[in-house]
Amino acid sequence: MDLTYKQEIGVGALVLMGLAVFTVGLFWLTGRSIKSTGVKADVVFSNVSGLKQGDPVMVSGVKKGRVQSVKLQRVGRVEVVLELASDVKPRVDASASVGSTDFFGARFVDFSPGDDQKPYLQDGHAIVGTTPPALMDVATGVATRANELIGNASGIVNQQLAEDIHNTLVATQRGLNVLTEAGSGSMIRQTTATLASVERVMARIDTILGNGKRIDSLGANITDLTNELSHATASLNGLLAKVNKGEGTLGRLASDSTLYNDLHKTLNALTDLLTDLKERPGRYVHVKVF
Repeated sequence: MDLTYKQEIGVGALVLMGLAVFTVGLFWLTGRSIKSTGVKADVVFSNVSGLKQGDPVMVSGVKKGRVQSVKLQRVGRVEVVLELASDVKPRVDASASVGSTDFFGARFVDFSPGDDQKPYLQDGHAIVGTTPPALMDVATGVATRANELIGNASGIVNQQLAEDIHNTLVATQRGLNVLTEAGSGSMIRQTTATLASVERVMARIDTILGNGKRIDSLGANITDLTNELSHATASLNGLLAKVNKGEGTLGRLASDSTLYNDLHKTLNALTDLLTDLKERPGRYVHVKVF
């Protein structure tokens, strides 16, 4: 009988010890303390982004408390009670925000007790907390902006620029046909100036399409390019009008083979550029998101 009684006492002691170890372990895992020696602070958030009871409270990267409770008062207002160490008691300018410790959703409260020269926060007064945008929200915004930029760039390059280059090619072809038949001293000078203008247009096209400028400056460059193309077309139309009036002599133009060759090379270069732009626009427009 005595042996049975002793066994029962031993079993009871083991059970009590097991319960004590379990309780201590539970408090340790949840970050709680058996005896609370800290202070409490009420914080109001509009969105806590998954913050829950037991999450740590960090002050300058050092754990100084834990989240005691999270309660939804109404839509857009969440009351969070923080249990803080006594050396970080909140002052009237204290602040708090919800942060993320990793990419898996673990949350914490980044707490600042405020200026040491300011008075302590009175009981019953809540701190207004902030919640920075989540990583997924930022990524979604960036992707939307990138799609808008790509669409705008594609519309500008494929429509307006192609039409301007085509108009220039037509005017250049007409001028080349006329210059093979008639010319004069003043016409040669005007043709030389027109050729230089067309070459500047080609240089501007190479600059816009080849150097990967930012999309927000592409519109201004296209406007300048259109003005240059309009000027070149007007010059060629004036040249054709002079030829129709019979001004100049055929001999002086026919003897100037260098002018003909330069204009012919320019026409070929513009034709190749338009063909390559229509077939492979991706080689000339590059969009970078920073």
